[in-house]
Amino acid sequence: MRVTLVGGGSRGDVQPVVALALGIQAAGHDVTVAASVDSESLVTEHGLRFARFDVSITQQMQTAAGRAWVADSAGRPFRELRNMARVYAETARPLADGVLTLSGTADLFISGVLSLDSMASIAQHDGVAHATALLCPFHPTTDGRAGLTARSARTSPANLTRTRMGRWLLSRSVTQAGQLVRRDLGLPETGPQGFIRALDSVPAVLGASPLLVPTPPDWPSTVTVTGSWTLSAPAGWEVPAALADFLDAGPPPVYLGFGSMSVVQPERIREVAVEAARAAGVRLLLSGTDLDGPHGDDVLGIADVPHTWLFPRVRAVVHHGGAGTTHAALLAGVPQLAVPHIADQPYWGRRIHEEKLGPPPLSLHRLTPQRLTERLRALVESPELAQRAAEAGQEARQEPGVANAVEALLAS
Repeated sequence: MRVTLVGGGSRGDVQPVVALALGIQAAGHDVTVAASVDSESLVTEHGLRFARFDVSITQQMQTAAGRAWVADSAGRPFRELRNMARVYAETARPLADGVLTLSGTADLFISGVLSLDSMASIAQHDGVAHATALLCPFHPTTDGRAGLTARSARTSPANLTRTRMGRWLLSRSVTQAGQLVRRDLGLPETGPQGFIRALDSVPAVLGASPLLVPTPPDWPSTVTVTGSWTLSAPAGWEVPAALADFLDAGPPPVYLGFGSMSVVQPERIREVAVEAARAAGVRLLLSGTDLDGPHGDDVLGIADVPHTWLFPRVRAVVHHGGAGTTHAALLAGVPQLAVPHIADQPYWGRRIHEEKLGPPPLSLHRLTPQRLTERLRALVESPELAQRAAEAGQEARQEPGVANAVEALLAS
């Protein structure tokens, strides 16, 4: 069977899709991954066929709309959705053009939530199967543990209202490309309701640990929580000498990195991180191109390093709250702290704390040396956090996320 997976967003969104694609390929199917130009090397270095969308997420995040999405959205959900709609409006035409080239190329299309609307139209036009691979929970529920826009872990009607509203707002922010696809294919316009119908009816696999996202009884039976989709380091990857020397030179450091997402004011983030780490008395490993800078006996800045290798070797992880990094720290069995920027990151930060895997999240717009110092001390000085993280990591490592997802997808 020919299977095409569509990865949307930054590297953190595409990397789990690559892991899932490798699992489907290992099951004997002909696999293609379609994504932005930024993801080509990530896909091809793992031996997968790549279909290019002529959009650069990295460049888009440097535009006025992209920077506003990160800088002006933290803690302001309605403003965030308006900013997100601007970003996707600017990329709608090239994304639609890329999606249209996929017509007729697969027997099964697997979309992400950002491409759900577009790929539902392609699958309808081609008369082929369609499923979706999710990285966070988008279906409404009363269970706050599985509610993306819920406020707490409790079960309540208020959570159902909030998660329905979140789904509706999302449907109005990410369907611009789908509108163009339907227009070019001569299909009737479906609007935001078409997105909602597809989300509720298309078979979905959710690449998350049930420890963080337990399946609520009020979700559609079409949704399967599988466990995370983890990508190993590519063949031939070698540890940078400077990193190996730093790790050997002292006690395990605290990792701080905000993924491939553009960091607003990286110089300020570096200064805050270094000052807080020194005040807390911990060694610091700063990761990411924007944060790669200071070096010394107690601080090292590095470029991208596979989390599956690095995280078991650090004392704790401070990150932006992306789904992939959250699960990498969970699997490593180390305490973690989220500094949410936008999107699903506040949800993961909340779930980390609710499951006693780390202290309360610290939003990017509230990040100061004093506040980060307090969180770092809470992160590394609690034996209870360390024990809970280790136990949860051991349990999560028993979850065959990719195998569960492949089984659910091919049975749908």
